[in-house]
Amino acid sequence: MSTSIHASKRDTGSSELQELLDYVDMEDFLSMEGIDYRITPGTSGVQLNLRECPRCHGSDWKVYMNMDTGFGNCFHGSCADEPGYNKFSFIQNALGFTGREVVAYIKNYAATVGWKPKRKVTITKSNQLEIVLPKHHSIPIRDKNLQYLARRGIPVEIAQYFDWSYCHSGHFKYKNYEGKDCEQDYSGRVILPIYDLEGELVTFQGRDITGEADKKYLFPPGLAGSGKYLYNGHNCLGLSRIVINEGAFDVAATKMALDTEVELRDVGCVGTFGKHISEADGESQTFALLTLKKLGLKEVTLMWDSELKTLDDACKAASYLVSLGLKVYLATLPFGKDPNECEPHEVVRSFRKAMKCTASNLLKFRMKLMNGAKTLT
Repeated sequence: MSTSIHASKRDTGSSELQELLDYVDMEDFLSMEGIDYRITPGTSGVQLNLRECPRCHGSDWKVYMNMDTGFGNCFHGSCADEPGYNKFSFIQNALGFTGREVVAYIKNYAATVGWKPKRKVTITKSNQLEIVLPKHHSIPIRDKNLQYLARRGIPVEIAQYFDWSYCHSGHFKYKNYEGKDCEQDYSGRVILPIYDLEGELVTFQGRDITGEADKKYLFPPGLAGSGKYLYNGHNCLGLSRIVINEGAFDVAATKMALDTEVELRDVGCVGTFGKHISEADGESQTFALLTLKKLGLKEVTLMWDSELKTLDDACKAASYLVSLGLKVYLATLPFGKDPNECEPHEVVRSFRKAMKCTASNLLKFRMKLMNGAKTLT
């Protein structure tokens, strides 16, 4: 099965989402969806007082939301440790939608009140207008998991969650810098698609499963580099906590581990494809994180490979993330392992015992690393 996806790359896609949110009138939304509310004065402006919390379902008028900004809080005891609401997270909880569904809902809502997408003129090469994946098969194949994934402990459900597929025999076609038609062979590889925050396919990777290829991973020429994007970020819209891993298989392993604990299933998992956070203007991992922050992200836990050099890089990344206004934690796995090489309980334990990244804590830990320390303790 071959898939063709038109990817009109929009560098301002995330700012467009913020523009869309500005169009959402929360009083109008509550009325439209039949949510009981009343209007009350507040110290920071007119407040919407709601009968029921869409998260904890407490129903005695303890939810307050600023009419203009959409920021608010639930004061029921069961919501005491939960983050406050913004427009995005409230709509998501009220309607029970996924992040992608919330984006679609907001776009439709904004269109009904007069919003129109800004006209963009993009100069781009013809081979960048369309991403055609190599011929591939969706997983499961004939109701069975790929043996390679099964051996690595990746079930069908996880492969489907990340939209992974298998290329038995296929090529990626592109034009080189001279304009000549070329092909890149992806036979015998798992196809790992990479999406931007709006869920558009922007690039992909191919992971060899034969053990015989010269390169373990292949990257399609002419497409954007993976390091510009936050892997799986599109599935983390509106979440207040995420874990940052490196590669796609680390992200999958961390998600599976956290899903074993009911109270951790609301923790998102993303990947950076390397030991740094890209900071370029326009589309970058920094831009993605700042967009997630606007949509409710509060807390980030770095969980990269547990090697001395990687841990030092993680300390630098942690300082940078703190500067973005995020609460940051640093987790260390058993030395020399990455999440995909750990047992689920080891990943969960590392997450729970992660060090809060204050300037003093990071300085002390980096001094320990200089002396050969391998853990946070």
